[in-house]
Order: sequence, then structure tokens, then C-alpha cells
Amino acid sequence: MLTALAAGCGVDANKAAGGTTTGAAGACDLQHVTKQIDDHKGIADWIYPGNPFDAKKAAGKTIFSIQENSTNPFTNTIVAGMQDVADKIGMNLVDYPNQGQRTQWIQGIQQAISQKVDVIVLSGGTIGPIYFREQAAAANRAGIPIVTVVDRDLTQDAEPNTAARVGQPYAEAARLDADWIIKQTKCSANVLVITTNELIAGDINSKAAQDEFDKYCGQGCKTRFVNVPLTQWSTKIGTTTQTEVASNPDLNYVFPLYDAMSQFVVPAIQLGGGIQRVKVATFNGTPAILRMIQTGDTVEMIVGENEIHLGYAAMDQAMRLMTGVDPIRDGDYGIPLRVFDDSNVDETGVPPEYGVGYGDQWRDGFLKAWGLPG
Repeated sequence: MLTALAAGCGVDANKAAGGTTTGAAGACDLQHVTKQIDDHKGIADWIYPGNPFDAKKAAGKTIFSIQENSTNPFTNTIVAGMQDVADKIGMNLVDYPNQGQRTQWIQGIQQAISQKVDVIVLSGGTIGPIYFREQAAAANRAGIPIVTVVDRDLTQDAEPNTAARVGQPYAEAARLDADWIIKQTKCSANVLVITTNELIAGDINSKAAQDEFDKYCGQGCKTRFVNVPLTQWSTKIGTTTQTEVASNPDLNYVFPLYDAMSQFVVPAIQLGGGIQRVKVATFNGTPAILRMIQTGDTVEMIVGENEIHLGYAAMDQAMRLMTGVDPIRDGDYGIPLRVFDDSNVDETGVPPEYGVGYGDQWRDGFLKAWGLPG
């Protein structure tokens, strides 16, 4: 259930560690936040971001996939999208099993080099060449390009020793969650934000959330950012949430930056006595957490993204590199974010399924760009 692996602190380290911050100089702007939510409730239009190319030229080539952790359902689904494309084109996809240890990632890179694969794809927020610079440089010397997927925000530069990337809208998603909370509380939000400091992108989404509260909720909002390392999710998220719920009678939202955290948050809200007053807003769109919207009232909203779409984007970059076509330089595939709540969550399936609820325009667009039948 460790979906996307985490962010950083708030405005400064002390506040991020547990300090409470009252909104800054901004004023309550319900018109702005309501428009942001309304604009993201439906299925977004999508346009392929580059020029078409003949993807069939990549047939017979091999892509070596390394996830940040092979047990992570988020990256598993990205790889499932990659496999779907590989099957359509006739490529070989090797997914290297690991338990999230950096030494294992290094061994994977070394194995990819020894097997003389055509492209290496790294999927996840915590895996990247910054943790194995020497091996990444060796892959580059061997003529094997590296593609990273969701390691950094779209506004950040790519990591060194990467040939292409698929960026992640971390900051945009965090702002949407903040917008929802501001809207629902009518600028009277009292929020526990749960973060994690292990993401290569750093604390960009924490800062984006705090900035949104400051700009559009102003003095009416109070936020407390608490960092929980990934290895402590199962032990610390629950106790942190329960303590805050029980000790803060004004608390009305818990905002875990990633929805897999919700499995620990929701029981803790109940144990803390806040089941009637404390709601959850979060990000990713994991089916099990979307199901919580369908079956209960505590998880109120999720900013969802289509992980299968991310897998197609990863393959698009890989095939471009393998066929001599320039990659999408900024890594921006316009991955749409969709706000799911009671009004539209059933569009993800009952029960929810990966890749459902985002329409077909994105898939049709890729296939057309690659010269494949729809």
C-alpha cells in the first residue's frame, strides 16, 4: 500500500516537525478555490505533447524496468501500463524485482548493462540516478539511456544522467487538496498535514500546500505539518493522527500527502473520537482508498491520477530514444488530475479499478501518435 513515496516539510524545518502555522497575509477567496475544484471534477481533454513517430521501429528491443519497490501498487500499475504498450509493439519488458534497497537498484543497473538492454526505466518518487551516479554514468557510456518516472515535479529540472523523464504534478495536486479543504471549511480549516521527506522532489508539495492555504484561506486557516518517515508509516501515522484528533477539538481535516497513508489515518481518527468531525483529503487515486469514499464518509476527496497513463508516457519516451526521435524534453505529458468525491467516484468502477475514470482520449492519442490502430 505504499503508493507514492512522499514529500517534505512546511515553510521551515521546525514547523514541518510539528509546529502549527496560522495563515499568512492572504484573504479568504472561496471563488478561486471553488473554480479550481470545479475545473478538475470532469474528465479532462488531452493532447499528445509531441509529433507522431513510427513506434513499430522499436519492435524486438528490450526495456529494463526498476521500480522503487516491487511491492508498491502505484509503480506496479505504471509497469502494467508499460507492459501493455510492449505487447502492442512487440518489445521485451524486464521488470527487476527488489525491496526498495539502494544496493538492489545498483545491482539492477549493473544487470541491465551486462544484458545490453536498450533503455532503463526507473519508476517511483524515491529512485533515481542521484543514488547511483557511478552506475548511471556507466550505463550512459554503454549507450543505454535512462528514463525516470515521477521522480521530480514538473517545475524541477531532471536528475543528472537521465536521457528523458516523465514529470509528476506533485505541487498541483497538493494545491488542489488545499483548495478542497479551504472550500469545504469556508476558510476555517484546521489541518494536520502528514508528509514524508524521502521523495527526490523534496518538499515541493508541502510548500505548495502551505502557499495555497496562505494565499486563499489567510488568517482563517491553521496547519500543522508532521513528517513521518516511510519506514514508520505503519507505527507513527496512526499515533500521530489519533493524538492530534483527541487533543485538538477544532481539527477538521487530516491531509496525508499520499493516499496510501489513509489506511493508517482513518482508524486513528475513529480511535481519537473524531469520526463525525474530521475528514480526509489526499492524492493518488489508489483503488482501495477510492473505495473508502464509496463505502464511508471519512475519506471525502482524492485527487486522482491515471498510473496507466504514466506507464504509456514512460514507454513513449523510451521508444523515442530507441528509434532516434527526440524525447519530450520537459517530461510534461499533461497527466490530468481529477478530483473524485461522492458525486463522481463511481466512475472509477464499483469497486474502483486502476486506469478507470479518466476516459479514453489519452490512450487513443498515444496509439494514433505511434501509428497503431485504436
